[in-house]
Amino acid sequence: MLGDLVGWAAKTGWGVARIGFGLIKQLPGGAEVERGFRTVERVVATGVRQWLDDVESRPEEPAEPAPDDPVEPAEEPPKRVDLRERMAELLHRSAMTGREEAAEDLYSGILRLITPDEARILAGLGDGSAYPVLHVAERSVVGGNARFVLRNGSTVGRSVGVSLTEEVPHYLTRLHALGLVEMGPALPDRDDQYELLQTDSRVREALRSAKATKPVRRSVRISALGARFWQRCDPSSDVGVG
Repeated sequence: MLGDLVGWAAKTGWGVARIGFGLIKQLPGGAEVERGFRTVERVVATGVRQWLDDVESRPEEPAEPAPDDPVEPAEEPPKRVDLRERMAELLHRSAMTGREEAAEDLYSGILRLITPDEARILAGLGDGSAYPVLHVAERSVVGGNARFVLRNGSTVGRSVGVSLTEEVPHYLTRLHALGLVEMGPALPDRDDQYELLQTDSRVREALRSAKATKPVRRSVRISALGARFWQRCDPSSDVGVG
């Protein structure tokens, strides 16, 4: 219907454009022609606006590929690795792996776990040096178990130049859990270093955290596993481990 009205309006409008509404009115039935044209004009304008609104709100349809264009297959979501498959692979490798390759796997795994500061601590301990360590414990009643407020405060961090000296207790705890360092008895003739260690911010905070605390002197040095690991990974040495 809209198309018919547009066609009628186009023909009538062409005639009106040629002679004008002023002359049309003077002709027999001219007033009715004018009113009809105005009505059609409004209807056509309304219909065109509705049609444009429908076109703009209509969702865009995806363009179909040309017949000669290759159709790419849809990407499949990444497959999750089954934990049992990974364990089976590790067991298979364990059965087929010799000592040297097993050691490489172990040291490679350790390297992925430690931080740069922890690597620096291992480098400082790699020559067999030992450093003072302080634990801070609450004084317990007779027969009770002491609770440690802080473990593994040490001078080794400042000595080897780690970036986060306040995190040395955390670094040593992690290295000890990995079996790379070991804690031993207090070092003789190092009273000045132990006293200096008590001025460390983390140690002072721990000493003030409870009403009754006491420093417990210990020491840290590289462990047997840590020594083998450092010997294999020391960047200044070409000596490997069999």
